[in-house]
Amino acid sequence: MIIATAGHVDHGKTTLLQAITGVNADRLPEEKKRGMTIDLGYAYWPQPDGRVPGFIDVPGHEKFLSNMLAGVGGIDHALLVVACDDGVMAQTREHLAILQLTGNPMLTVALTKADRVDEARVNEVERQVKEVLREYGFAEAKLFITAATEGRGIDALREHLLQLPEREHASQHSFRLAIDRAFTVKGAGLVVTGTALSGEVKVGDSLWLTGVNKPMRVRALHAQNQPTETAHAGQRIALNIAGDAEKEQIHRGDWLLADAPPEPFTRVIVELQTHTPLTQWQPLHIHHAASHVTGRVSLLEDNLAELVFDTPLWLADNDRLVLRDISARNTLAGARVVMLNPPRRGKRKPEYLQWLASLARAQSDADALSVHLERGAVNLADFAWARQLNGEGMRETAATAWLYSGWL
Repeated sequence: MIIATAGHVDHGKTTLLQAITGVNADRLPEEKKRGMTIDLGYAYWPQPDGRVPGFIDVPGHEKFLSNMLAGVGGIDHALLVVACDDGVMAQTREHLAILQLTGNPMLTVALTKADRVDEARVNEVERQVKEVLREYGFAEAKLFITAATEGRGIDALREHLLQLPEREHASQHSFRLAIDRAFTVKGAGLVVTGTALSGEVKVGDSLWLTGVNKPMRVRALHAQNQPTETAHAGQRIALNIAGDAEKEQIHRGDWLLADAPPEPFTRVIVELQTHTPLTQWQPLHIHHAASHVTGRVSLLEDNLAELVFDTPLWLADNDRLVLRDISARNTLAGARVVMLNPPRRGKRKPEYLQWLASLARAQSDADALSVHLERGAVNLADFAWARQLNGEGMRETAATAWLYSGWL
């Protein structure tokens, strides 16, 4: 299970995590010197029953929002931190908006620094927070009042976090991991880390490394900071890999994939969820998993649009993206991938838009295949890539779709 922090700068996210886990997630010398999280930090919390909840500590400062966005892909839960002295601030709202636009993970809220204010102020901030939670669709979030330096509220928060449900991991999807760090370890060699978005990986597997576009062999694995032979989606994973690649060739936003992919995509059809209206051909910053590019939006009909990227992205159906204005000051919208590599012409024809709307409503892989079959023959290899289905998953999906479509 992975839990990401969220909240305004200097509201005590790292201190709270240290109180919960005993680990200081700030790892960079500059972070320790400045007392401010700049890049992603990690803390793990091993339990007697063998479970190891993992925390991603994200920066709260607006200047480092791109690092925060790299940390929230693939998470199960989020822990929003609001300081009782400051109350709800700009990045409180921004982080809530981003969580809403990246899939609405289950949210827990911690009011921190309760020892610095009187009870009336705590009650006032609690009311503020509940109001903003309702505004962003998180009214059901559980709220805890804490003071990390004196241990107040920490035990109750710990107990709650341990009761959170873990994500169910679908066995029919291929392994896919967004890389956020690469480094070398003496005696082991090249190590990359990231959050697995789908599938399972084992020691000895061959994976495709984008960027260098070469196969790599998995020599060893750590999942949730523990050595293991197997790791799966929803875990923080470190992979010791061997192959024709150097650390300097690997960048945040590269991928490790179960299979060699098609070319990355420069255009996709998406379903938008907007906080601020977008304009035709508006330039944007676009965030996907650990990647960050620029591009433009072409509005189609209702909430459907085409995104055109200045730098190609490795995408799959249902991937979520966050769209920010070109000055990188405001989060404008979220987007969910509906179709990869759409045709260049004919996208605005009424019958095509109606078909796209049906595809956007598909609730399962089999539903999506049935919609594609309405337009004729489907290249199953392309469909399997788009849906990130392994061989077993593709066979099950095809059998179900063909049965529903009257092909069997």
